[in-house]
Amino acid sequence: MRFWPFSPEVFHRVRDTSRNKARLPPWLITLVAIFCLWEAVALSGAVSSDQLPPLHNVLLTLVQLGGTPFFLVRVTQSFVNVAAGVSLALVVVMPLALLVGLRNQLDEAITPIIMLVGALPDLAILTLLVTVIGRGNVAAVAISAFSAFFPIYFTIRQGVKEIPLDYFHVASVFKAGRLDTFSKVVLPSIFPNFLTGLRLSFEFSWNVLLAVEIIASVAGVGSFISNSIQGSAHSMTYGLAAIMTVGLLTILLDRAFFDRLEQRIKRWR
Repeated sequence: MRFWPFSPEVFHRVRDTSRNKARLPPWLITLVAIFCLWEAVALSGAVSSDQLPPLHNVLLTLVQLGGTPFFLVRVTQSFVNVAAGVSLALVVVMPLALLVGLRNQLDEAITPIIMLVGALPDLAILTLLVTVIGRGNVAAVAISAFSAFFPIYFTIRQGVKEIPLDYFHVASVFKAGRLDTFSKVVLPSIFPNFLTGLRLSFEFSWNVLLAVEIIASVAGVGSFISNSIQGSAHSMTYGLAAIMTVGLLTILLDRAFFDRLEQRIKRWR
């Protein structure tokens, strides 16, 4: 009699896991379909190559730009501005969102004002901040921080409000101090919300930063895209290659870091 060390449930679970690993992600299938449609439309001649270059030309240009120090410096500068802005917003938002989430009166006094500011048109805010702060990397960092403020604030605030009151009662029974309550009750409870806010803040800041670099003439991938599109021959190819670079960086950051960390948090919870 052959000995099988696993139960049927474990066998089916292992088989389903292997199938999921072999299956392509749905987002990748959708992306490939969009690229195939792009290539077909461009090669059919329905749209001029000056307006929509073929995908293979854009990919070749992307590879070429990847070996150009000038372009890599621009992309790195944009990423540094976004990272600095999100970090600055996190330092300001974290204590404020925690206090607001724990104090209902403070929440009623501050959150409506923050919602009002967040509802203002982005273009008007960008123009105002550039006028006040001036042009340059300082403006890019400040506006990135402004864009990252709102998703981090609302996700952390909501996470604090969703903590069951029983957790605090148990902490008080065991006579836990404020530091222990924060580190062992509040922080683990809000960490999934914190990760969601951080994830959204990076995506929002990337989108806003491109507009800032164009409006404020900040050295970065946004200004490179603007100058490429307004250039001469093959300008659209370089512009689309730079835009694709931003998209690839966003996907890599989301899937390689945030998605894996989120999966670990789900298993931990």
